[in-house]
Formats: sequence, structure tokens, C-alpha cells
Amino acid sequence: HEYLTLFQITVWLPLASSWIIVFSRIIPLLPTQNFKEPKIIISLRGLQIEETMETLNRITKVIDAISEWSGKATSWLVLILTVALVYEVFMRYLFNAPTKWAFDISYMLGGSFFLLGEAYTLLKGKHVRIDIFYGRFSPRIKALIDIIFYLLFFFPLWGVLLYLLIPYIYRSWQIGERSMQGYWMPIIYPFKTVMAIGVALFLLQGISEFIRSILAISKGGAS
Repeated sequence: HEYLTLFQITVWLPLASSWIIVFSRIIPLLPTQNFKEPKIIISLRGLQIEETMETLNRITKVIDAISEWSGKATSWLVLILTVALVYEVFMRYLFNAPTKWAFDISYMLGGSFFLLGEAYTLLKGKHVRIDIFYGRFSPRIKALIDIIFYLLFFFPLWGVLLYLLIPYIYRSWQIGERSMQGYWMPIIYPFKTVMAIGVALFLLQGISEFIRSILAISKGGAS
């Protein structure tokens, strides 16, 4: 399945990048039985590590730019939602002519704002964090904790969610599904598609944060 490839990328890319950094740090520490490598080989090895770091830096910048743009674009949904609700209030209470679409529009726009804003919120570090000890740790220890939790919880949970959403959304498009929440009954598959886009952007920003943590450890805590 095509969506299996996307799932594999979002889960295995962070793992692969972390192992690249680990091996680049471990290999120089292995015993060489008093064998001294030529200086040119040592220089090339250092150059390869620097190139890897630069590549990872460029990846984070691209992903951060995507999250920044998507977050700012999503913020306009609040204005549209506000206008729709104000219009509904005026029509309902001043003209006794309530709309049949306000309810469906409100949860679709509100849900889209929440889902598409997840990546931007993660980029800005504004998700709710309950930490008793985390704030007292050094930047390097924080980065290590972040790496562990991204690998154990973030990527598996959100990767599986995205994997399960794809056939769910495909089926919705296939049958032309409509919402049964109200008597307007609008098509619901575009909103369901937004769910997958929001999760994909969130995973993408998670990859950026994961790489940033690896770089922070490799630089001694400086991100």
C-alpha cells in the first residue's frame, strides 16, 4: 500500500538519523590496536560528520518553515469561524432565521484549526508539558529525554494513527460520506482529510524536534 511507505518514513527516518549520529561517535572510540590512520582519513571522517550535521540542520529548517507557514495560514480559520458564528447569532436572535449550516461549519473549522495548528504549536514549544524535574536538567539531558520519549511514544503513537487514518479517509471519499450531525448534512470527507494532513504535519515537526535533540547532544547541549 502507498500509505505504508509514508508510515515507514515517519517512523524509521528518526531511528536512522539517530543511529548515524551514534555510530559516528562510537566508531572513533573503538580500539585500533595502535594503528594510526593517515591524517587525510581522519580529516575526511570529520568532514563527513560535519556534512551529516549540516544536512540534518537543513532538514530541520525546511520542516520548521513548513510548520511556520501552515500555522500562520491556519490562524485565519479563527477569523472565518468568528464571522460565521456572529452571522448565526444575528440571524437567529434578530431575524428568527437560524442557519442550517452554522453547527457543521463551527466544528469543522474549529477541528481544522486544532489539528492543523499542532505542528506550529510544537515548533513554538507551547504544548502543555507537566514537568517536575525536567526543567532542572541541563540542555543535554533534556535532549536525551526528548529523544527517548519521541522514540518510545511520539513516533509509534502518531505514526500508527496516521497509518489507520489513510484507509478510513479513503473509504469516506469512496462512498461520498456526509455528516449526520445536523440536518444540513454536508460532505465530511474533506474534513477527514484535514485530520490526516494535521497528523502528518505534526509527525513532520516531531522529526525536526527529534533531529534538533540529536544535534543538541552532539554539540554538548547547544541546539
